[in-house]
Amino acid sequence: MKTTLKIIFLMLMPASTFSQVQESAGTTSEYEWTIKEARELAEKQNDPEKWDFEMLQSEIESFNGSPASDLPLHLSPFPVPEYETTGNGTSGSDFEIGGKKIIGRSALVKRGPHNDFLFSDENANEMVYFTILTIDDNVENPNVTLASSRNHPHYFAQGSLNSSTKSKVDWIAIQAADQHAYAVVNGKVFDLRVGRVILAAPQKDGSIRFYQSKAGPMSVAHLQDYLNDLMSRKMTINFFTQKGNI
Repeated sequence: MKTTLKIIFLMLMPASTFSQVQESAGTTSEYEWTIKEARELAEKQNDPEKWDFEMLQSEIESFNGSPASDLPLHLSPFPVPEYETTGNGTSGSDFEIGGKKIIGRSALVKRGPHNDFLFSDENANEMVYFTILTIDDNVENPNVTLASSRNHPHYFAQGSLNSSTKSKVDWIAIQAADQHAYAVVNGKVFDLRVGRVILAAPQKDGSIRFYQSKAGPMSVAHLQDYLNDLMSRKMTINFFTQKGNI
């Protein structure tokens, strides 16, 4: 089994791409996000006097100058109050099992008071809150991803893997400040508090099979080791090489 991990760095306005990992549920935090904080944020977002127009204009210019991308959700620039983000992003990984290439993408956040509950490792500065792994359809494809901080203190990432109708895997992941986290993969909703790593096996008949691991949030430093172990397990090998897979 051959493995590689690619960590991508980029800035999408106050959004970025980087990596880190650790299998654990996280830790306690003094930061509290309740319906009260949610209502206060909604009021600010509804009030044009609170909007950061300079940031909005910068994002509009960037949006108009960018080529179209094959992402699950079309993202439009929208006004928000001024905020400070510690950063977020995505990383990529490649594996080989039984002659099949397995491709993966992970969504990441940098440490801040809004997500400190994810960090059980005091030395970690970034944490992976979602990983998706699927079978590559061997069709040249950029497998695009995007991470956005525009909904701070909630964080959002999305991507598309493969290109053909039967093998395409579209995903969206959200890490909320109230400690809830969800992913939607090809229409299926996953509560990420149950497990942060999703395996997806598109089928030749156009259906898809999923497996949700019990892995918790991981520091980037732990990600490669965890994925190497996961991909060597008999269950994983059987999942990705079973009859009916693409």
